[in-house]
Amino acid sequence: MIKIGKRIAGLRAEKGWSQRDLAKRCGWETQSRIGNYEQGTREPSLLDIDTIAKALGITARELLFGSETEPTDIGRVTAWADEADLDKDSYVMVDRYDLKLSAGCGSIAWVVHEKDPLAFRTRFIQARRLDPRNLKAMYVRGDSMEPYLQDGDTVMIDIEDTKVVDGEVYAVCYDDEWYIKRLYKTPGGGLLLHSDNSTKHPDKPVTPEQAELVRVFGRVVWRGG
Repeated sequence: MIKIGKRIAGLRAEKGWSQRDLAKRCGWETQSRIGNYEQGTREPSLLDIDTIAKALGITARELLFGSETEPTDIGRVTAWADEADLDKDSYVMVDRYDLKLSAGCGSIAWVVHEKDPLAFRTRFIQARRLDPRNLKAMYVRGDSMEPYLQDGDTVMIDIEDTKVVDGEVYAVCYDDEWYIKRLYKTPGGGLLLHSDNSTKHPDKPVTPEQAELVRVFGRVVWRGG
């Protein structure tokens, strides 16, 4: 069965376009996003699926599933515009949220974003022993975690997975701000909030005395462009 990356590559090739040609028609400055999607190293978001489909002159459904009557296996995750079209036994819907803070990090509210939910294949969720009730998707803002995460990417976090494991990426609140950072434990019970793009965004060391002020919202268990 053809995955979406191969379908993008095939449709692009049919038109005689390079990756740069398609990226330009999508309004993107470089072809890196197209290359990542075609190689299968990243999964396209709903917005990017719509953008690519329009550039290719097809519908989002055709880009996702091809021309077959029955949906094909496109891999681990699908961004889909009409939840009613999906087989509830085959897919798990994960809502996108905005994270709202009040009273510093003391109180949070998960506000459903106006964008449509992500549809993950049930077997993907089960294979990772994730509970759909604990999963929330959210957008990445800024470039502090590049190249691992790009501005505008979507991450899915497991809000029950809050125990810090060195080198894992978490959504956290510290000093009245929320971040997506790679966390490391430091001697004595402190933490290091690490930015992969550390040249532009220095690490944030947290002393043992301040560590109790860090609130971990959940671990990143999936990312997509």
